[in-house]
Amino acid sequence: MKDVQLRSFARPVQTVALSPEYKSDRTYLSGGLAGNLILTVGGQPGRSVSTTIGTAAATASGWLGSMGIGTNTGKDTILHSGEGTISTIKWSLSGKYVVWLNEHGIKIMRTKLKLESSDQEDAWKRIGHIDRPQTDEWETMASVWKGRAEWIDEQALESDESETRPEDAATSPAADLLRRQAKASTRSIERLLVGWGGTIWIIHVHPGGIGVGTDVGERSVGRAEIAKVLVLPPHVLLIVALK
Repeated sequence: MKDVQLRSFARPVQTVALSPEYKSDRTYLSGGLAGNLILTVGGQPGRSVSTTIGTAAATASGWLGSMGIGTNTGKDTILHSGEGTISTIKWSLSGKYVVWLNEHGIKIMRTKLKLESSDQEDAWKRIGHIDRPQTDEWETMASVWKGRAEWIDEQALESDESETRPEDAATSPAADLLRRQAKASTRSIERLLVGWGGTIWIIHVHPGGIGVGTDVGERSVGRAEIAKVLVLPPHVLLIVALK
């Protein structure tokens, strides 16, 4: 019981996502019918907390008080709101990004993890938004279709590829060099697979940096781009092979 934290957000919670470093930072994201993406930091295990976002303070009652738990009840911050029920939240495998789905579409944000000290102001800034399809079918089925999101494990894919490659397959030094260069150039990109209704998105999330071309000299936190979109009838099952 000493590892349990009970927290009430007053409205039904549909999804919770723990920080990849939860053991040390005690941080998690949650969302639900209230339409708020809430960042919770801290909060002592063994306490029951009733919290109403926006009030001056949360009302805390002792729980397992005999354990000598302190008075830290944690802090809740609304990172985004006003776009309907939030049904899915997922941290990326690196912890650098988080994606959430609400009634308007897909949102991607830079988290506080793995930021340089000079870039702390970039924490929790949104870097991408993708609208859900605007069709009569979507309006009718909105309460039924629940989006799902998964970050693609590139290391697992590379492992599968190496296992299926014949050991005696001869490749030229030039081909090996090109393959290594291609892997190096894409290693910093994180890929996301989202399925929602009859639509599947493959999204590439690029790290921030100094812009080039028309954006030369401008610094960005990061960006998200749609690499591929598949639209299928809802009753069709599609198995996607990623490579």
